[in-house]
Amino acid sequence: MIRFVVLLALALNLFSCKDLETKKISSDDLVQEELKTLNMNEVEEYPTFASCENLKDQQARYSCFQNELRTNFQRQLSNKTMIVETEINDTVWLYLSISELGDLTIEKAQIPDTIASQLPQLEGWLKDSLDSLPKIIAAHKRGIPVKTSFKMPVVVKVE
Repeated sequence: MIRFVVLLALALNLFSCKDLETKKISSDDLVQEELKTLNMNEVEEYPTFASCENLKDQQARYSCFQNELRTNFQRQLSNKTMIVETEINDTVWLYLSISELGDLTIEKAQIPDTIASQLPQLEGWLKDSLDSLPKIIAAHKRGIPVKTSFKMPVVVKVE
């Protein structure tokens, strides 16, 4: 009888250990699983200026950032002497990118022919206006600064 109890205890002990085994997951598998859950087309924190950082809401912070950019472009363009043959009231689309370090560049400027023919130096003026911007704080994803790109309209109105 004692042999039977000892054998039963030994058998139960051996078979119960299988349930205690932990499944090993490689770090590559963890990374792949995490990448599936990340949306790489969205950031957690938009790029911003120091003057906009005190805003708590992300959307308000992004609107502040866009308004600062727009105001800077308008201020710089209003300082230029623009002589045109016909009245201009059109929109220029700027394709902007901000590096992980907060450096802003104009990747492309989509300028309508009506503006380009009368103000060929406009793209240069817009690029020069970037020098007068305050320091930009880059966008963040998971607490890490990331490069972002976006499209911004600039209305050009010359009478």
